[in-house]
Amino acid sequence: MLKYELDVWTLCVQYGIFLLSIRREQPMPLSYKDDRIHVRVKKSEKEFLNYAAEQRKVDLSVFVRDSALKEAEEVMAEKVHFSLPDKQWKAFCAALDKPAREIPKLKKLFAKPSIFDERKAAS
Repeated sequence: MLKYELDVWTLCVQYGIFLLSIRREQPMPLSYKDDRIHVRVKKSEKEFLNYAAEQRKVDLSVFVRDSALKEAEEVMAEKVHFSLPDKQWKAFCAALDKPAREIPKLKKLFAKPSIFDERKAAS
């Protein structure tokens, strides 16, 4: 058995909620952006980033933001891939194969209409 009991269902739900929270939307108008990130770079690095942004036909801020968000998504995706020694892998698979346990609060949450269903009804 694993040293720490894995609650795979909770992990999956948390990851799903995380993915929903980071979904990309159209760039917001400047008036909605209320925070800044300051980055110091060498002149040659800035020129290189400017050149790359020009190739994408976007301004430098958009290029840097989109590139940073893409990298952040890759970092987070790496957190869902892992490897285990054979014995622990078998224990992990056995935990996945067990019937799901009922979580009353989660069941209550999913019994409510989804905000996504409300959007469909409104359109």
